[in-house]
Amino acid sequence: MDVLTHLFLPLTVAYAVRREYFESPWWFALAGFGLLSDFDKFLGVPGLLHSAVALLPVSLALVGTDKSLTGELGASRLAVAFAWSHLVLDVIDGGPVPVLFPLVESGVGLTYPARVVFGADPFGIAVRGPMVALRTTAPRAGFNAYGFLNGFGIASALTFAAVYLGTESASRENDSGSRENGVELQRNDKDGRKNDLDSRGDGGDR
Repeated sequence: MDVLTHLFLPLTVAYAVRREYFESPWWFALAGFGLLSDFDKFLGVPGLLHSAVALLPVSLALVGTDKSLTGELGASRLAVAFAWSHLVLDVIDGGPVPVLFPLVESGVGLTYPARVVFGADPFGIAVRGPMVALRTTAPRAGFNAYGFLNGFGIASALTFAAVYLGTESASRENDSGSRENGVELQRNDKDGRKNDLDSRGDGGDR
């Protein structure tokens, strides 16, 4: 799966579910943890960081550091979610993801062999093959060539942009409406006090 997908698909989900975490722009940088697992490619050991055996201590270190420095777990919780999302997306994309490397070198991934055949069977259409299949194989050892961008990554980036801009626009409109309502309430309050004073003055004249 390409770089943009690993960055923007988890970021879109996190932003939609926990928007309050992103009041500071620095929190968007945590999406970079979604690329952490791919650093094993620079080492020439594919699978080293695509493993729960490696990510678990990294996650615990992030949580411990965050807790000791801030007393909270907001940033580390988000960073850990981004890091683990890489494995989930790679499994969905076919893998192989060696989740127990180096204890078990074989990895897993999902494939989708089903094909729609037109002009077949009495109804003119048929689905051949299973919808989902499990693939098990070991990653290719050593340094390899990998795809960098694809259409789904571009779509993921555009989806995040649409969600972010739409949400921010709606938030600004709500803030503007709240300010206008506040001004209107203040105006009504002043008018009410003025009318009250006028009515008291009229009563005194009588």
